[in-house]
Amino acid sequence: MVRVLHVLGGLNLGGAESRIMDLYRHMDRDQVQFDFLVHTETPGFYNDEILNLGGCIYTLPRFKVYNIASYRRAARDFFAKHHEFNVIQGHMTSTASIYLPEAARYTCDKEGERMVTVAHTRNAGVDKGVKGSIVKAMRRSLPSKADYLFACSHLAGDETFGGAAYTYIPNTIDTVKFTYNKNKGNSVRDEYGIPEDAVVIGNVARFSPQKNQKFLIRAFAETGDADSLLMLCGDGGLKSECEALAKSLNVDDRVIFTGNQKNVWEYYSAMDIFAFPSEYEGLPGVVVEAQASGLKCIMSDTITGDVMVTDRIERLPISEGESVWSARLKECTDEIRNLKKEDTEAYTVLRTRYSGMVRDAGFDVNEQAKIMMKFYLDPSDNTLPILPGE
Repeated sequence: MVRVLHVLGGLNLGGAESRIMDLYRHMDRDQVQFDFLVHTETPGFYNDEILNLGGCIYTLPRFKVYNIASYRRAARDFFAKHHEFNVIQGHMTSTASIYLPEAARYTCDKEGERMVTVAHTRNAGVDKGVKGSIVKAMRRSLPSKADYLFACSHLAGDETFGGAAYTYIPNTIDTVKFTYNKNKGNSVRDEYGIPEDAVVIGNVARFSPQKNQKFLIRAFAETGDADSLLMLCGDGGLKSECEALAKSLNVDDRVIFTGNQKNVWEYYSAMDIFAFPSEYEGLPGVVVEAQASGLKCIMSDTITGDVMVTDRIERLPISEGESVWSARLKECTDEIRNLKKEDTEAYTVLRTRYSGMVRDAGFDVNEQAKIMMKFYLDPSDNTLPILPGE
């Protein structure tokens, strides 16, 4: 059996974590087993599931820049003790230039060959300020410190690896699971007291500056549409501030904060529009999920076009302020409201046809599981059907 160690910040409901777990569930675990190295002692959302699937979870101390020497030492001590991994896949690219070379010092016990290292970028941008500048600088050395470079989008690969060649591996989902289901959507609406004919604008993301929910709340309030609702799924440090903002704008009675939802695919079916004004992304899996559910999608123009795989998605600038988004959201809510009034069956048919488009565009996890398992079993096999980055 091949063991693959995925290096992450934590194991909560983040985009990278969710995509890796989707892949994990579809692996033939008699041949390939996933383990996880995280940077927190706090148990995450996926801990129990990982342990039930046969994976192991290990920890490193959190990197804080000033502790670079002790962080490097901790990584070295870890890999000096753990030689059971065939592949080390670092999704935490901010410090991958530290821990991947430490892993490369050692051979895998089972194979007698050096552990293969992979730097896998899932974000095109970094936070603003000194921290972001440091992260960007540390990323630039990755082409010389990893055996393979993976990117979830061409934008993420170009930004992270600074012109070095990389392999494009899009984030994938279980397209069948995210197919629009009217009954499940109505059950979610009933739970929150939402009328079936109401138009719901939705967003799924952790509450953080990157995800830009405050921008969305202000744009929603500016529509002045008393018959639409805003549903925000997720959790995070800025959630309380967003709740306070909704209250200050007098729309708190029309903004629904659901928290994290394990069955998030049912929440997409309760929405009509997906609005995603992120400051930056790699390739946001939630936008793929939303398209698979047949939602009208509006995302910021900072996000890669690689994610645009249906005719129901468009990009809007966030640099021009909330008014541009407010006007477009109002147009879309009016269009959907009229469509629902005219023919609810036609609306259902419209929504259900898009999961197949997403699958055919190469974003289905079942197919990617076959591709990645082949890589894990033999990384040197150059016949892998994975497209090289441009």
